[in-house]
Order: sequence, then structure tokens, then C-alpha cells
Amino acid sequence: MAPRPYWKGYLKLSLVSCPISLYPAIAASEKVSFRQVNRDTGNRLRQQLVDSVTGEVVDSVNKGRGYEVGENQFLMVQDEELEAAQQEARTRPFSSTSSPEPVEPQAEEPPATRGAPLKLVETRKREEAPPIVPPPAPPRPILENNRIIELDRFVVREQIDPRYYNTPYYIAPRDEVGLEAFAVIRDAMAAKGLVGMGRVVLANRERPIIIEPMGTGLRGITLRYVHEVRSESEYFSDIPSMELPEEMVRITEHILETKQEDFDPAYLEDRYRTVLVEKLREKQAQMPARSVASSPSRPNVINLMDALKRSLAAEKPQTSPRAVKPTPPRSAAASKHASSKRSPARAHRRG
Repeated sequence: MAPRPYWKGYLKLSLVSCPISLYPAIAASEKVSFRQVNRDTGNRLRQQLVDSVTGEVVDSVNKGRGYEVGENQFLMVQDEELEAAQQEARTRPFSSTSSPEPVEPQAEEPPATRGAPLKLVETRKREEAPPIVPPPAPPRPILENNRIIELDRFVVREQIDPRYYNTPYYIAPRDEVGLEAFAVIRDAMAAKGLVGMGRVVLANRERPIIIEPMGTGLRGITLRYVHEVRSESEYFSDIPSMELPEEMVRITEHILETKQEDFDPAYLEDRYRTVLVEKLREKQAQMPARSVASSPSRPNVINLMDALKRSLAAEKPQTSPRAVKPTPPRSAAASKHASSKRSPARAHRRG
């Protein structure tokens, strides 16, 4: 059975697009997790939402979002405000991280008569002129369905710092219609040795993503935001530079060469998880069989008379409106009176 895709949408490059599906490359289900239980009864514990000031239990319908601005002071944020912020963020140009260097004023020189110096003078005049503020970049169009990954730039993979890597995904074509477009985007990136960068909306949040060829498919890796990655300067600034003896460096290099091996994913085994699973299986095998008292099944008692009456009513033909009404039963006195009236007639016929 094919795995269920985590995200469905389209991969777009200029005017070429193809339907794709994203599959998680990490199996979160293999993680060993524990529940909070009662030590005395072994039953699972449930947590409640409690007001930190009043101490009262709060229903989940009254749970909202708040941004802390002071001690027990929060700015209430509505869902509509978050949606509006997301729409505005998708049309806002990226902030510039580098500031232009100021241009130092230079003394004017008389223009020369030769051609080459004339070009130099013109260049200097342009540098002396006040800088022209570039017009703001046009806003990017808003994606109506949030189901498009548009590759708007391509970079060399080695230029991306591994600190920005977040979550990997497998990307496969969704149907045979877009298979050719999928293949041409994949092969073009492989030929140029580039990876594409774009944006994808996952869990109602826009995230940067890089896409690169991987065999016959593609691999996508979401990236962390720039504000999430700390600078190394605050950790390495106190490390002094040292001059080491050459012999010490050569010995260390020799040790590295003796331990050099090819990368093996088996070295990434979570040995703690392996041991923990084995111990849990041993404990489970030692547990006594827990008999769950099943509720007795409801007896299938059928009233035979009721069943027969229903069957008779179903099989009985419908009577017409002109049907003769059944004669009501006569009493004993009425039957005797009728027989007395018929007796003289019978005697007269006998005579």
C-alpha cells in the first residue's frame, strides 16, 4: 500500500508546472513515547486547563492566544489577525541584510581630451552624484490555494549552511500527466548542479524550502528562518588563536587517516532506543494476561406470536372497500329466537 502524502500541490518553474506530493522522510512513529499514568491504578492521567489567577478549570472552547508584554499581561491575538499577517507577509519584499557603503566625495578634475580618460571622468561624476533610491520591488502575487511551490531562484548546494536545514521530504509526481515536466525540472537541476529555492505552506505556515534531485525523484528540505539560527561569534569570540608545533599536527593527521572510513548509516543507530525496546518487550512478556470482562451479549429473544402476526399481516392481501363486513357473532338467545321462527315453516312443509 502506497504511503499517504503529507502535502499535495504543484511544483512550478516559470511557466512549467506539475502536480507533486510530499512525503515525510522521517518516521516519527518509530519514536518511543510514554504516557503519564496513576501509580496506584495504572490508569492514564488527563491534564486540565487551569486559570493561573483564579484557579478555575477552563473549557477548551475558551482557550485563546496571547502575547506576553508584562507580568500576567497579554495581548489577545485573534485568528483573523494571524491570517491577515500571513497574507501580508506573502506580498512583502525580503528585507535587505547588507547596507550600502557610503561614497567618499572626490575632487573634481578637468576632463581630458583622450577617449579612455573621458570615460573615467564620466564614471567619477556618476559616483559623485547623490545615490538614487531604487524603487520598491513589486509585491509578489498571493497564492490563492497555498498549494504551489514556485522555484524562483537556484543556488549551489555547498553555499547553504547546514545549520539552516530543518526537515527532509521526498517529492514524487502525482500522476502521469505531469511526469514529463517533473523529469525536465529534475534533470535540468542535476545537469547544472544547482538546487532550487522556494516557499511552501505547511500547517498554515509559510516555510522556505530547497529542492534537489534524488535518484528518479526529488528531495525537499525545509529551512529554518534566519532569526532562528544563532551567530557563532558569541560563542567563539573568546577562543584565542594558537600556533601549534608541526610535529603535533602531523601526528594528529596520521591518527585521523587511520580512522578514516566511508560513511555508514548504521552508525546512526539510536542504541538507547534499541535497548529500551528490548526491555519493554521483556516486561510485556512477563505481564499476566489481562482478562477484560466483556459485557454479555443481549439475548436474541423473539416473541413467536408477534412474529407470526407480522408475517400474517405482510402476507394478507389487501381487501377492497366493497368487501362484505364480517357478521358479528350472535348470542345464544338470538339464536334460539331465530330457530323458533323457522320451526312453523318446517312443520308446514312437512305437512
